[in-house]
Amino acid sequence: MQGKLYFSFKSQRDSTFIEFSDMLGRKTLLMWVSPKKITVRDLINNKYYSYSQVIKFFPFLKVLDTQNITEVVWGVEPDYKKSLKKYKKEINHNIDLKFSRKHLTNEKYALSALHFKDQKTGDAFKVDFKSRQRYDGYINIKKLWKMLEF
Repeated sequence: MQGKLYFSFKSQRDSTFIEFSDMLGRKTLLMWVSPKKITVRDLINNKYYSYSQVIKFFPFLKVLDTQNITEVVWGVEPDYKKSLKKYKKEINHNIDLKFSRKHLTNEKYALSALHFKDQKTGDAFKVDFKSRQRYDGYINIKKLWKMLEF
């Protein structure tokens, strides 16, 4: 199966707020990555997902922890190998995670893509960053999330 998932994000220090959109630009899924947990809300079905449900949809989260995700959106290649060591050797050998770099607007040789492949399950996808906009001001991520709670 192939397809594209469009997203934008806001990130500050150790937290990241990701908004996924459909092809028409409507917000469909919200993900808040905080230092200790990942919270996901489906706006279409009006429900929250548990971590185990999120792993099924985003299998790379088996390898990348919350800090690693924030590092990736900031453009830093994470040291995910520590997380990978937690798993059995068979999982360790089945997962292939690569990072690509290229020139992005206002950034030279920036982290531009994450490639994930699980040899055993056949799960594979690419997260492609088209641009990053840096902003030095304060972003209240908790306030963003509070506005969307029900």
